Amino acid sequence: MPLATTASEVPAGSNEPQRCDLIVHNAMILTVDADDRVFGNGALAVRDGRIVALGRQEKIFASYTSDQLFDASGGAVHPGFIDAHVHVSQYTARSVLPLMEGTSITMGHWKGELTPEDEHASACLAALDYLQCGYTGFVDPGTIFAPEAVAAVADEAGIRIWLTDPYVADVGEALAGDLPELVSESFLARWPRNTDEALKRLGSQLFRNRNPDGMVKAFVGLYGEATDSPELYRAALKLARDHGVRLQEHLGYLPAFQLKRERVLGQPLLRWFEERGFLDSHVTFIHMNLVREDEIPLLDKYGVRIVWCPWGQLQMLGRGAQPRMADLHRAGVAVGVASDIPRVADFDALGTLASSAAAASGKPATPREILRMRTVGAAATIGAEGELGSLEVGKRADFVVRCPTASVNCGFDPGLELGVIGGRHTVKAVFVGGRQVVAYGKVVTLDEGAVVGAAHRSAWAVATRIGLRA
Repeated sequence: MPLATTASEVPAGSNEPQRCDLIVHNAMILTVDADDRVFGNGALAVRDGRIVALGRQEKIFASYTSDQLFDASGGAVHPGFIDAHVHVSQYTARSVLPLMEGTSITMGHWKGELTPEDEHASACLAALDYLQCGYTGFVDPGTIFAPEAVAAVADEAGIRIWLTDPYVADVGEALAGDLPELVSESFLARWPRNTDEALKRLGSQLFRNRNPDGMVKAFVGLYGEATDSPELYRAALKLARDHGVRLQEHLGYLPAFQLKRERVLGQPLLRWFEERGFLDSHVTFIHMNLVREDEIPLLDKYGVRIVWCPWGQLQMLGRGAQPRMADLHRAGVAVGVASDIPRVADFDALGTLASSAAAASGKPATPREILRMRTVGAAATIGAEGELGSLEVGKRADFVVRCPTASVNCGFDPGLELGVIGGRHTVKAVFVGGRQVVAYGKVVTLDEGAVVGAAHRSAWAVATRIGLRA
């Protein structure tokens, strides 16, 4: 790939503009990089799926030419959102929980019944909604039984996917004691039965990283929340270090469960992790609904990254939560916002949920901070901040073009208008790797009717198989 250059770096004496694949112009560009730059009347040039130049429009057109021009019509252009954590195979189960109330059927029964076809249908539906809402990627934490079925969606839809080995744990039964609504015998029967089986699953998806331009990437994942032994955690962390990827696991979803663990350990959980060398710059923890003030420097010291699930945090506010996501972000800890499972709001409401959760916790986050957490922060939690999450020369061309005529887009506060309030109705176009996948709000890579129909049929079939519907 040719070296990326900015418009000002075109070799002196060059009279002919360089060819590129795409120029997006007449735009207000929000880079969301370290300098948090905004270019009015801006443009960006794309070649081989990467940004080769961005800045003032006149400079870009003086240095680059392309057969493909996209007029943003004055609309904002910003990095694509990344959902830092979603149980994507449960996306078709968003509205099923009320049907389980008062019955012996749990989400564990639903998950235990999923086939590869069900997981593919669920991921396709999620991809359709993600793209329409301005997302260019999502991360599943190892809660897919058939990774290949979900991985196929990346190329079908044109969306980036990060995944890992399915349900890596060697103390899976610990989940039943504190979260019985998530488990069933059929579900736990699909987990590893012991440490040896869990170790055999570790790293099974890392082959996906061999293709540097692949749409699917892999990391090392443990289910977490005390379902892994120290031996398994140590092996997973070593694997992550050896392969230069992140180790992710759930931690601190239920504050009461964390406090119970700490009573058994006789010390704060993060200090226990530190003593065993388990805090590391390769580690990402998901949830962390209980963070003490003196633990913020500890997380920053070791370069641990945090995935913030605002809806889960709101559920825990009356149950002992001490969330400090804004404080963590301001201390330099990379924080990414995630849906977890979008049961009460669509993907485009995640910014509003984050703003509400932060305010309710007494630690408000600014709209610009939330925009960063949905983009470059989310990319950092999966180790992709060098490639994605901001608009910079050399990074992959994953970006969103907003409709300038949408009612919310006055241009007064881009962070609020784009990262918090603006939803799918404001999305004009989405590009992933320089390829347009959304045009005027419609996903051009998928047959919407077919995707929705398949997902609905799958959901009804699963509900019938577990006895929710006759």
